Amino acid sequence: MGRKWTKTQFKEAFKRGLGSSYLMLKESNNREKHRDIVLWCCLRNTCYDMQCEGGRGSFLYQAICLYEDKSYFEEAIIRKLMQNNLDTGLFDQLCELLYLFAADGSTKAREALYEQYNALLGSLSRRNNPAVQENLEWLCVWLTSLDGFSAFKSIVIQLGKCAFNNGEAADMDWFYSHAKNKFGAKRVDTFLQSNAAKSDYVKAFLNSVIHTTMQNEQSVEAPTLEKLFEAAKEKQNRFRSRGLALRFSRIATEDELLRLAEYAVQETDLEIKPELLWTFRKVRFPLDEQFIFELTESDHGAIRDVAFEMLQHLPSDRIHGYAINLIKQKKELANALSLLCYCFKSEDETILLEGIQSLPVTYEDGEWHGVFVDAEKLIDNRLLKMNSSLFTYMYRQTLCSYCRYKLIKIMSKRKMLPKEILEECVHDSYEDTRDFAVRKLGKKPGK
Repeated sequence: MGRKWTKTQFKEAFKRGLGSSYLMLKESNNREKHRDIVLWCCLRNTCYDMQCEGGRGSFLYQAICLYEDKSYFEEAIIRKLMQNNLDTGLFDQLCELLYLFAADGSTKAREALYEQYNALLGSLSRRNNPAVQENLEWLCVWLTSLDGFSAFKSIVIQLGKCAFNNGEAADMDWFYSHAKNKFGAKRVDTFLQSNAAKSDYVKAFLNSVIHTTMQNEQSVEAPTLEKLFEAAKEKQNRFRSRGLALRFSRIATEDELLRLAEYAVQETDLEIKPELLWTFRKVRFPLDEQFIFELTESDHGAIRDVAFEMLQHLPSDRIHGYAINLIKQKKELANALSLLCYCFKSEDETILLEGIQSLPVTYEDGEWHGVFVDAEKLIDNRLLKMNSSLFTYMYRQTLCSYCRYKLIKIMSKRKMLPKEILEECVHDSYEDTRDFAVRKLGKKPGK
């Protein structure tokens, strides 16, 4: 930790949530130099995939607490929270930060959270806006974390009033699930059921939860070949067709897969074709292999991407030379590197590392992420002798803290995890990484 970092180096490490950036800041004699970067990260959602990573609030607040004047950050965060049309990821991060300020005794932060709660509740009572509802639900979660079961009861009544007056269900299933995890399912359900008979508002909230649960159960379609054909043509709803395709891959008969393959070969619409091929990302394509190789040279990006995933099911000797040649030509580099991970030979270590190092790692271009995931599978599932260069590079470069956690576990399993990295992981932005590092460092000698 002794070397000096430039502002750019600190920003790159800090926005990734690396514990090394926190330790550098903690040991710095000139923290003010980096104060604007810490604030910059507070006011932006720097997670690559928040659904997997779980947010950066705790990590950011740790850094804020290294500064004597925390109000500099608190006031800016409050101003940002009061802006309209914030995306849910950033909104949740701002709420978590203010929750942490409030939990440390800040009246300003508490008032800001409740002011925003009242504003969103008022907006939702006038019209049903999915973005407002999603942000309100996250805020409800943080307020119950802050003020306990009394806050939960109050919020249930207010949300129920909104649902009752609007005459439609309030989709607050995550808030309900969080409350059960925090307070216990028995306590939460007993309150709702016993008060539903006395309060129209509690009854409206309970009915909303039941309605959402039933909707979720009914929304899982049985994947038939006919439904797959139908969904593939719905160009506005790719989630449906791809969800059906993945479920179909688990239950389809050989005859059904053959019919699907023939239908996909004959399809001329380039938007529909990759949807019909989606199933074959998970199971081997039953027709001529040459067709797949031809698809990898399609002018249509989605078709190329699906085709490369289809190649992963072919024998290694059929795809190895193809992957190596593409990497050497730097053609379809990300797809070729992913393919190499499925036919890897010990002599490929250098070309794999150099190829991965040449990929741009940005929020805008996510090709690197698929390659990193495939490389993780390779080094985790196969008994390969590899040096630590690939592990360390991906650990330092990934924008996804969940991927970093998986890498840490793989490095530990292979006994390739340096103590310096383990110690910085105690301050990583991802909670499971922090817990893992604490457990490892807390082991008694010889254990």
